[in-house]
Amino acid sequence: MLTKVSYKLFTENHIFDDMTDKQSKILIAAIKVFSEKGYANASTKEIAEEAGVSEGNIFSRFTSKYGLLQAIIQPVTHAIFPTAFGKFSDTKITDIYPTLQDFVEALVKDRVQFMKENANVLKIFLSEMTYNHQLRQDFQNQFIKTAAFYVKAIHHNLTTFKADRQIVNWPDIEILRLMWSIIGGLVVSYLFFNQPVTKIDVNRTVTALIKRLAKINSINLSNRVVINEPLNYAYIVRLTRWYRIRH
Repeated sequence: MLTKVSYKLFTENHIFDDMTDKQSKILIAAIKVFSEKGYANASTKEIAEEAGVSEGNIFSRFTSKYGLLQAIIQPVTHAIFPTAFGKFSDTKITDIYPTLQDFVEALVKDRVQFMKENANVLKIFLSEMTYNHQLRQDFQNQFIKTAAFYVKAIHHNLTTFKADRQIVNWPDIEILRLMWSIIGGLVVSYLFFNQPVTKIDVNRTVTALIKRLAKINSINLSNRVVINEPLNYAYIVRLTRWYRIRH
């Protein structure tokens, strides 16, 4: 749950390295204020007070409130995929995770850890992607390039799982969409409804994914069967909007 400002991806990606102490404080303060009040309801005056600086210090580096939002959102684009996927371009997944169980466990644990370490940043990201059309446009091209790299990197590895009949013979994008749909429900509950994520929750999520992905329990998409997945993207968007309205 959100008990402190969480932004580990910023330190890991050296976002603060070229900033002064004041500028770092401003960015951290913006993360805190935006995640608590929402971007639309926050003011640069509040952020300056939280950071302990003058309002003019914000404009000298970030130019505007929207500039602050962009500085927060941009690093998320590069970090939104599992760190484990970075290995897939030159390493066979079956060498690292020999079974579907191993693969799914690693994926879920990676994203849960990422979520907890960057909770405030992700809350801002999901909220603004839902409502802010300009931000979605700015984000779209960069996201497509990043997503394409990972889909390409993972393709030959998912093909191996399919050939071994460990996983359903669906298009890669459908498999990835199902993964993010189920994991997304866990993310929304944690970020927006302050629900703790326990080992039991992680294990249940792993079990749910394996049941849906395992060859024995699946139906080929060539039969045009529609996936009736309740925790899909539209569901996540509705939950996020409901939270924004209520708060």
